[in-house]
Amino acid sequence: MAYFTRSVITVALAGGGLALGSCSRDSVPTVEEKLVGRWEWQQTETNNHKSLTPENTGHRVLVEFDRRGRARFYQDGQLVSAAAFSVRRVMNGFGRSSQHVIIYRGYQNNQYYSISGNRLHLQDASGKISGHTYIRAAPEVSVQVQGSKAF
Repeated sequence: MAYFTRSVITVALAGGGLALGSCSRDSVPTVEEKLVGRWEWQQTETNNHKSLTPENTGHRVLVEFDRRGRARFYQDGQLVSAAAFSVRRVMNGFGRSSQHVIIYRGYQNNQYYSISGNRLHLQDASGKISGHTYIRAAPEVSVQVQGSKAF
């Protein structure tokens, strides 16, 4: 009987340890989860080392990634494009770090991405040498003011 009790306690502790371990791991967002949100374009570096920015192009660009796998692209406050996307991890061989790739359905171009703090770095995977930098944009909040009622 003591053997059975010990076995039950061991299984319970192991199960509890797994449950606690998974809880702490779930509290840390994955790279994919960090991608979700609104990102405001800061600059693009092209292969001829020309830097494009909102100031020298005259355009404000936002991209929004949602949890359902939808990307929306805005220019100057207007929706200009939308696409379904998925994220893949690409292994670069033994001893080399992996990269994350955004795959847009219906588009020829995919992008490598990395997130550092509140910065999103996109690198075109199509062979073009251009890198894009975005910062996390504050979520838009719509405020509705209700009129006062007289009693």
